[in-house]
Amino acid sequence: MTEERNGHPIPGGARDATPAEVARTLLDADGGLVIAAHRNPDGDALGSMLGLGRAMRAAGRDVVLAHPDADPVPPELAFMLRDGESIARHLPADAADRVLVAVDCATAMRLWHDRAPQDGVRMVVNIDHHHDNTRYGHVNLVEPGASSCAEVLVHVLEAAGLPITADVAEPLYVGLITDTGRFCYSNTGPEAHRVAGLLIRAGADPAELGRLLYEEQPPERLLLLGRAMQHARLLCDGRLMLAALGPEDYAAAGGDDTEGIVEAMRSVRGVSVAGLTRRVAPGAWRVSLRTDSPRLDVSAIAREEGGGGHRAAAGFSTARPPEDLFPWVESRVRAQLDAA
Repeated sequence: MTEERNGHPIPGGARDATPAEVARTLLDADGGLVIAAHRNPDGDALGSMLGLGRAMRAAGRDVVLAHPDADPVPPELAFMLRDGESIARHLPADAADRVLVAVDCATAMRLWHDRAPQDGVRMVVNIDHHHDNTRYGHVNLVEPGASSCAEVLVHVLEAAGLPITADVAEPLYVGLITDTGRFCYSNTGPEAHRVAGLLIRAGADPAELGRLLYEEQPPERLLLLGRAMQHARLLCDGRLMLAALGPEDYAAAGGDDTEGIVEAMRSVRGVSVAGLTRRVAPGAWRVSLRTDSPRLDVSAIAREEGGGGHRAAAGFSTARPPEDLFPWVESRVRAQLDAA
């Protein structure tokens, strides 16, 4: 029998586990593993999938990478895939014999739309660092104090006594650097730097990975940044910046790649919270929120609209157009600013 917590399926007998216990579970999975991550994957989600998958294959496990998105690898992260490495859209035919490992995914709702994670698999292992993780796995390793899922996975691999080789270290380093904002976000602690050093010693090249992530900006993205700044509104006495982009902006810029734009908005002097709203279809908007203040929690705002994320970085989908959405976001941010 499956119970629910906050509307999410929780399998009976669900328990929290240590990195060592998770390591044993993965290494003892005779039927093999399926490794998946949340929809619309970022560097940490994809890096965690690839890093864990490569480490488990090197340990002799039968591993399938699967993802609910039709195209789970964003163009800016395509460099992370090795030749011949692929990610399936659906579970394999023998999924009932496998353990599903969900990485960097706070809720079951961010995996497949049409099925619960535990349907059709032997067991679900949930490995994550989001503070609002719903513990939807049979076995749950959630470290809210960790900077990234990649950091948590290093703990698992260390507990397993498995070598972290260069091909494992590289995607995990991408996960670490992207989720810490190049070690600038408030989630960056001493352990993040220890893990970074370990991954660099294992063969991750910070200069090359940094170049691939941050110094290969397509012109269309920068043109969209300019349009976002032109449209931006300063609210809450300059502490909140909001902007919306739509089809006319994508046409003018020659593309719809908005990666990094909300982070650039947040970097404006005096801005504590930034929000970028993108129209993704008629009547459908995708909202990204960022803050640099450890006293604010943008994930609480996102959860009100069915989204989620980190305290400093969150997102949600909505049918609210900007003229309705912006006052609503302003009211939520102002309440948090007043309380802080």
